[in-house]
Amino acid sequence: MKKSNEIKNPLIYLLAGIGIAALLYGGWTFYQRRIAEEQTRSLLSAPAPSGIPDILNATPGPPPPP
Repeated sequence: MKKSNEIKNPLIYLLAGIGIAALLYGGWTFYQRRIAEEQTRSLLSAPAPSGIPDILNATPGPPPPP
């Protein structure tokens, strides 16, 4: 009986370690996705700096000469 308990303890620790690693990985992935979405949203909603043409809200230029 003692041998069975000796084998179970390392196995339980191994599975617990894998579970903790999976939770950390899932949390980090979720965090990175949220940060990427916020950066994309702030980049697209920011006004164009002066001197750079605003491509999204640009008015059409004059027609070319004939």
